[in-house]
Amino acid sequence: MPKRKCVFSEELQKRFLDFSPGRNSSEAECLNCPSGTFVSIPNKEIVETGNEKKKKREKKKKKRSMIEAEIENSQRIRRIEEVCYKHNLGLYKHTDDPPKLVHPPAPQYGVFYIDRKHNISWCPIYKAASTTWLHHLCLLAGYSEEQIVNSQRQLSEIAREAYPELDYEDAEKAFLTTLKLLVVRHPFSRILSAYRDKLENMQIGAEHGTIHYYRRYGRHIVAHYRHGGNSTKTMTLLRPGQYIRDDTLPEPAGIEPTFEEFVRYLLDTDLSQRADDHWIPYYLYCTPCLLKYDVVAKVETLARDQEFALRRAGLWGLVRPQWRHRTATGGGAEAGRRYFSQLTKQQVTQLYAKYWLDFELFDYSPDEYIGYAR
Repeated sequence: MPKRKCVFSEELQKRFLDFSPGRNSSEAECLNCPSGTFVSIPNKEIVETGNEKKKKREKKKKKRSMIEAEIENSQRIRRIEEVCYKHNLGLYKHTDDPPKLVHPPAPQYGVFYIDRKHNISWCPIYKAASTTWLHHLCLLAGYSEEQIVNSQRQLSEIAREAYPELDYEDAEKAFLTTLKLLVVRHPFSRILSAYRDKLENMQIGAEHGTIHYYRRYGRHIVAHYRHGGNSTKTMTLLRPGQYIRDDTLPEPAGIEPTFEEFVRYLLDTDLSQRADDHWIPYYLYCTPCLLKYDVVAKVETLARDQEFALRRAGLWGLVRPQWRHRTATGGGAEAGRRYFSQLTKQQVTQLYAKYWLDFELFDYSPDEYIGYAR
């Protein structure tokens, strides 16, 4: 006589998954057995499918991550306040003593992208996830992914068209109701990324503005800091291991400045008077001592911080968190080691002196990069 297969309701069948007999079970009647036949089945509340368990673990992990982001964001904001107070700057000025450095008298509202519809104001620190947030803002403005990708214009140009600069009074009013966002990264990592993206190779394409940067900065840096000027090719000044070449990109023209020459230019420049947006100090551009930011994110923890910022702004679901950039330039440890090996320890220390307030405001250290120098 063939064995009869036990049949149960669909709801009970689900409870058999991952079940081991004897583990918190109860009795249920088989639908395909003689009347009164019962078997042991697992209790519903203790049995989950593999997918359900995974989802629960991921949900708990995400919740912990957002709690950590909230705590760390509060610590970052508190640190900014303490450092600004310590140096008697901006909103935190408490004595008549003059500051140790040139500090803006008022916020630079004109550099912000202010989205009053979605209640977010973002200060764009270029080379610090700026492409990511420009992309988000373009999506929020109604541009499709296809329009953004296929556009021949810079993202910053598209975004500025969607979010025109506000006059001072309107910007002040907007700042009362919008979430104020700032994204930073290690200052030396940003400087290196700016060099590699804008000055290292003038051949990599118009979308990077490299021709413009060569004409505006590169040729003058070479003429001033290189013995022999453009008659001396860049590669003859470098040793293997002091740079990185991407085989998928065109070869540099050989007349671009080295990273060491670029740093010498920065050391000789009064950045409070003349600095490009890609390497101007944070405290001059986004004035954290003059504004109270709601979210201070970092590139080093961008995946977590980006989600936290989107959730805080009520934009979660409207845009997807992602890190977008056309080039992989800049800030890895290997890139830092190679390019900073072109510099002396004295040069790195002097470069730190140019950006020391950024380091202190956002809790970064120059030590690793000083260690790379010769």
